[in-house]
Amino acid sequence: MDTRHLRSFLKIADTRSISRAAEALGIAQPSLSQQLLRLEDEVGFKLFRRTARGVTLTEAGRVFQEHARQILHDSEQALADVRQLKGVASGQVVLAVPHTVCKMIGLELVETLAKDAPSIQLRLMEAFGSAIRSGLDAGTIDLAVMHDRTSQRNLTARKLVSEEVYLIGPPGRFGPSVAEATVVSAAELDNVPLITPGDHHDHRFFLDREAARIGFGYRLTMEIEAVGLVLELVSRGRGYTFLPLAAVEDDLAAGKLSIAHVGDGSLRRTLCVLRNRAQVVTYASVFVEDLMVRIIAGRIANGRWDAQMHTDIDE
Repeated sequence: MDTRHLRSFLKIADTRSISRAAEALGIAQPSLSQQLLRLEDEVGFKLFRRTARGVTLTEAGRVFQEHARQILHDSEQALADVRQLKGVASGQVVLAVPHTVCKMIGLELVETLAKDAPSIQLRLMEAFGSAIRSGLDAGTIDLAVMHDRTSQRNLTARKLVSEEVYLIGPPGRFGPSVAEATVVSAAELDNVPLITPGDHHDHRFFLDREAARIGFGYRLTMEIEAVGLVLELVSRGRGYTFLPLAAVEDDLAAGKLSIAHVGDGSLRRTLCVLRNRAQVVTYASVFVEDLMVRIIAGRIANGRWDAQMHTDIDE
């Protein structure tokens, strides 16, 4: 849709006159009338009622007016944001990530930005799914990393990494390290006493979905949304949990936990980068996203993160 036609439409709506709009735009009235006819043909509705005193918006015209304003605003904002690339990335970026992602990349991300892009003020939040989605919806979070879940029309999702999720138990129950991880069948998981987040949490959603897919059950004993406390309870034999290696490797190395593959290791979660479609994509937020992807790719390449980059990510 030609933005010139949109500007012409809005000027006619403001002046309520094709002749006055043509004069204000500096074009001939017949040319403006032709633009309006082409726009109405494209929309499929009459946008104005012609009267002896000028023109007034139809119902379709009133609806289209708001969209036209938004389209022009967005196109102007897009040009302004792209032109920022000539300068230095600056401004605040609010990034929300789950515990394991913060643990794996948080320090390097903050220190690299402080050194290479000091004009970007990063606000890094460690949060879980429902809090992240609320922030994205409200526009208080610019960028987020979350579990892959049912798509939401107001969010864009870019698949980032996939990683195996293990069954974690007290010391001596399974293997002491990922290299010596025990293999537990789906049948053996039935009625396992599980410590997990509440059912509003994305990790719980993932577990319930995968339990239905693989065909196993579990017995919920506690709902806790603090990873450190969950691991402490597991280490004391209070129950089991499912987590990726990144969340437990320090406790495994300290001999506080044990680890097992679920079946053939097909229990995997995918993490995505999410944005609100309605929110402006700034140069600073793109800079942060690209840096985050590079750090993750580097950690996977050097074996410091037991995960796989998704195929649509340019490493």
